[in-house]
Amino acid sequence: MKHNRELQHAAGLVAWNLFEELEQLIKPGLNLLTIEELARKRIESNKMKPAFLGYKGYPAVTCLSVNSAVVHGIPYDYALKSGDVVAVDIGINNNGYLVDTARTYGVGEISSENQKLLTTTSAALEAAIPLCRAGTSVGVVGQSIQETVEAAGFSIIDELAGHGVGETLQEEPSVPNHGPADRGAKLTVGTVIAIEPITAVKPVTIAILEDGWTIIAQPDVVTAHFEHTVLITDNGPVVLTRP
Repeated sequence: MKHNRELQHAAGLVAWNLFEELEQLIKPGLNLLTIEELARKRIESNKMKPAFLGYKGYPAVTCLSVNSAVVHGIPYDYALKSGDVVAVDIGINNNGYLVDTARTYGVGEISSENQKLLTTTSAALEAAIPLCRAGTSVGVVGQSIQETVEAAGFSIIDELAGHGVGETLQEEPSVPNHGPADRGAKLTVGTVIAIEPITAVKPVTIAILEDGWTIIAQPDVVTAHFEHTVLITDNGPVVLTRP
């Protein structure tokens, strides 16, 4: 796995700034296609390329997953409503080096349970990042995520996992969102991983819609997804998708 800290961090900052912009824009009435077009413009204006567009045939710049859509939601003509929860997932290619990152937003007034799910999922990601050190098994990261989420009364969607990211979008190692701690590859200096807790308010099974991409939760409950791209260095983890 190859990495370029400077190029990947520059791409990560484009994504971070888009997420900060969306923090103000995502309100009832905003169309998913507006988010998609904004993402396209922000990437292109920074002389970078969308990493998702065309990947294994994926047809869009972003993945926009609303409510019980878990991940890989293809943007479509839908105006967000108060109470919705929308995950925005984006990959950016900066001269051959990629980052992958996601944030989930509540739209208007959301339920206290759904707000707690978002807060918990974000907290699970933040608690896992400091554990990403050379010599640590990816299972340690996964167990930390699982413990944070389950302690709050929520569920991990354990069929879905994080992954390496560098010159391609999905590389080794797989980074599970659950334990046990001794499972999986050991992290090494220079490895870049996308850590992405993916959660639901209660246990679910998953299915893929007829579009071949959108993964949905069954039963129909709200899900959340937060993700950062993290570089393992001699001095510990460096998050490439925030300032």
